[in-house]
Amino acid sequence: LQLCNDLISFKGIASGIAIAREITEIYSVFDIDQKLSFFKEINKQFSPNSNEVEKKIAQYLQEKNEQSLNALGSAVEGNRQELIRRLNMAPNGTPFLVSMREDLIKFLPINPELKNLDEDIRHLFKSWFNPGFLRLEKITWDSKAAVLEKIMKYEKVHKIKDMNDLKRRLQQEDRRFFAYFHPVLEDEPLIFVEVAFTKGVGNSIQEIIKPKTDEKSNYDTATFYSINNCQNGLMRVTLGNFLIKRVVFEIQEENPKIKNFGTLSPLPGFADWFLSLSSEKLKDILKDYEISKLDFLRSPSLKIGEPKMLEEKAA
Repeated sequence: LQLCNDLISFKGIASGIAIAREITEIYSVFDIDQKLSFFKEINKQFSPNSNEVEKKIAQYLQEKNEQSLNALGSAVEGNRQELIRRLNMAPNGTPFLVSMREDLIKFLPINPELKNLDEDIRHLFKSWFNPGFLRLEKITWDSKAAVLEKIMKYEKVHKIKDMNDLKRRLQQEDRRFFAYFHPVLEDEPLIFVEVAFTKGVGNSIQEIIKPKTDEKSNYDTATFYSINNCQNGLMRVTLGNFLIKRVVFEIQEENPKIKNFGTLSPLPGFADWFLSLSSEKLKDILKDYEISKLDFLRSPSLKIGEPKMLEEKAA
């Protein structure tokens, strides 16, 4: 905490890199309790000072000039964001902060007072990981081995069984694989999406992911069937929407015959939600639909957490 104070003080300007590095080294050996105490203290010590904010508000209302407005903005922001900015000066500062926020997120459910600290970090991440700074890369079988290994590790929607499974997804003519990378996080994908080309919209996820035998089909549709955030520390830093829009552009440039774009993805929590509905509520939602066709969803043989069967039926 003393080092954090030094980092945002005047003397921290000259020796910021060394101080920031020392803070990251100390944090790296903290246990869970120490991390929680650290977050609570910096959240409290570097939060905006309400008295100072009120003072700056009064000053702005009296003067109403750019200088008093900037002073008010600085008072409202406090020192938490400045501390995070200066921690980023450490060697590997950006990956450290992503990892640190991953730790912080785990504490939020039972420590809601830390949400303000998390919001400050997320606010900065939204600028630092702006899509304009990111590099879109088409992942192929010829991509770096380190990248391919991480793709296998981070795939959570449709697990990649082995290297042969990965090779099939990357080499088939009807598949495309794109990922966003940040210049500072070398060979570390931030988010990636898997795309399948089909003739018309696919009827089920099984149809989408099964190996194709005819590679000369007249494809007109691209289906985004798996999108994965790789860094938990970047949770709620919106990248998926930008990635999909960018990939749509890349696919249209490569293959103008692709006119239709869609998604076919699991619905987390769908089974729990459905089973909680009464027959009356279901009838009210579905109106004239024959609800008996959905009786299979209440079958004891259908295990919650097996999205493949749900996807096939729901499609």
